[in-house]
Amino acid sequence: MGVFRFKFSLFCILIVLALPVFAGENSVQKDFSEYMNTLQEKIQRSWNPPEFEEDGSATVLFTITRQGDLVNTEIVESSNNPVFNESTIEALKKAAPFDKFPANTAKDALTIKYTFHTSIVKTDTMREYVSNADKFFNVNNQTALDYINLAIEEVEGDIGSYFLYGKRSKIKRALGDIQGAEADLAECKRLKAKFDQKRINNGKLMAEMENSPFAYFYLAHSYEIAGDYIHALEAIDKAIALTELNNQYKRYRCELERKSKL
Repeated sequence: MGVFRFKFSLFCILIVLALPVFAGENSVQKDFSEYMNTLQEKIQRSWNPPEFEEDGSATVLFTITRQGDLVNTEIVESSNNPVFNESTIEALKKAAPFDKFPANTAKDALTIKYTFHTSIVKTDTMREYVSNADKFFNVNNQTALDYINLAIEEVEGDIGSYFLYGKRSKIKRALGDIQGAEADLAECKRLKAKFDQKRINNGKLMAEMENSPFAYFYLAHSYEIAGDYIHALEAIDKAIALTELNNQYKRYRCELERKSKL
């Protein structure tokens, strides 16, 4: 069986999608360029990335047969978060089967290295402001404050950007503005609570619509982030009840039970 291997990247809607890089002759690249654009769009529509406090990234190696069937999925670069990793595999399963290969190619299979990446940074401008604020923190805290203020202005009203207030709180504390630091910390917690609830609501809706093991796994994680271990355990129990084949869910349940007793 001939195997064609190349790298490919997927970012969330807020990040520009990378183009596939083909290994091989120009004719192969021409044959598969439109095919890969369609594949990328299909996977993007199928992916429901978890929202985290930090950037998430995972790389999956998988193979598509000539008929478009998905085989041999494997996480080769972990995000170090089991829910994020599982979401990438789930996206591929939902997107499959893919289109059949172009008729003018003799390839029997494609082996694809595909990177899923998402970021809580909403715009390139905001990314630059946050990066500069981090760079100047404890070097020139007034400059760091100026940059983080610009970042907050860039996304004012977005509850998903609650972490910016946490960053500004630290900068203000370093500048000796204790009252301002406490006010920003309170705002960070207030917005995070709203964002956690939004994530839970989205998770509940997905679980009700799909009734799948992953959907309940995702919901359990959403409850965990909000510190609600009772509902997190209920959700992971539903995931386990829907599949006895995933030992990861059982390990996660043990972890949740341990955390609930701390």
